[in-house]
Amino acid sequence: MQTKLSEPVVLNWGSVIHKEARTNDGKSLGYIAADDEECLYVLSPRFKEYRIPKSSVMEFDGSTVLLDRQVGSLGRYTVH
Repeated sequence: MQTKLSEPVVLNWGSVIHKEARTNDGKSLGYIAADDEECLYVLSPRFKEYRIPKSSVMEFDGSTVLLDRQVGSLGRYTVH
C-alpha cells in the first residue's frame, strides 16, 4: 500500500503573521502576532494572548488562518 504525502497547510509560516485567526465555529480570535517552531501567538482584542499549536491550523487562504478548535476550547492555550 502506497501512502500519498499531503502538502502542509502553510508552506511559509512567516506569511501568517498579522493575519486573522478564526475558530472552526466562525469566531474571530484575533490576529497572529508571532510564531515559534511549534506555535502561533494570537493576540485577541479582548487583551488575551493565545499560544496555539501549528498542528491546529486547518486552512490558510492568504488572509485568514482557520483553526480546528472552537472558541470555548481555547482556555488551555491562554498565555498568562
